[in-house]
Amino acid sequence: MNDYQKSFTVNKPVSEVYAAITEHIKDWWSNDLTGTAARRGDTFNIAFNNTCKTMDIAEATPNKRVVWKCVKAYIDMASLTNKAEWEGTQMLWTLTAVDQGTNLTFLHEGLNQSFECYTVCEAGWDYFIASLQAYLATGKGTPFLKGTGN
Repeated sequence: MNDYQKSFTVNKPVSEVYAAITEHIKDWWSNDLTGTAARRGDTFNIAFNNTCKTMDIAEATPNKRVVWKCVKAYIDMASLTNKAEWEGTQMLWTLTAVDQGTNLTFLHEGLNQSFECYTVCEAGWDYFIASLQAYLATGKGTPFLKGTGN
């Protein structure tokens, strides 16, 4: 079964793309974030109203790769029998310098169609990866904003 994966190329140096996924998560994913994601061993909490996740930074190789491991999750969906499905999954960000700028490949290892939340999470990642792409291209993403419901 295939895990969720997306790739795109952006006309930005690899250092800017690395900074976006280690220091500027609030600008494209959710502004309801506490903690840090810049170095191996860092931890951050991110929320989308009552849905919340805790990520440990398992790897942070500057300008090459970042790995977030979900160590705690609560997905606020009434239909889910397992609201902690993300626990133990990993988000792998792989950066490659190319002529046009940077190629970013995102893999959510473990998130596949066997998950109850897959359809909703796939749509969510599609939205937020597009937000990251917009943030990198224009300086403005479309993150979840605490207190606004979107």
